Amino acid sequence: MSGPVAVELSSNSLNLRQLGATGNGLESSHGLSMKMIANNKQHLQKAVGRMEKIQGPMKKQCEDLLFIVTTMEDWIQILHESERGHSGVPLLRSVKERCSEILPNLNNNNSDLNQAVQRLSKASVPRIAHVQKCLKDLREEIRVVFDNENTFNGQFVEDVRGKMGNIIGTADALTVLYYHQM
Repeated sequence: MSGPVAVELSSNSLNLRQLGATGNGLESSHGLSMKMIANNKQHLQKAVGRMEKIQGPMKKQCEDLLFIVTTMEDWIQILHESERGHSGVPLLRSVKERCSEILPNLNNNNSDLNQAVQRLSKASVPRIAHVQKCLKDLREEIRVVFDNENTFNGQFVEDVRGKMGNIIGTADALTVLYYHQM
């Protein structure tokens, strides 16, 4: 029998079954009651409602992740603009000036960056703890150079940019995997 196929909804799954055709082209439906259709329609409407409620917070989480990426990219550019000596090593004075643009946002718990990270943490976004750890490491790395200039070496800027790149990579991966952003 190669008649039309109907989808029968149950609370657990969708079941396909063959429908026979009557003489007027109308499909006969054995075992599919109006009550069953109404109940399944209500279940689907509730499921759609739940998903729509989740969609708003997930959009905000995606925006927060994209904000983190943008902020890190801006900071990498700020560090890239540091003056360099003849050998290409960044000058301490220039690096400190550039880091002074970054530190207020990094250290202030009420900054947009830290607020975004806190919202993502409260929402239990996967791997956000890794981003928090990287931000903490970044904060400590920059603070060490400000506290003791003798700890500054030529690789400092590259190390800091590497930590920022790690944050970008994690946040980008989350937006692609969980929020389907590209």
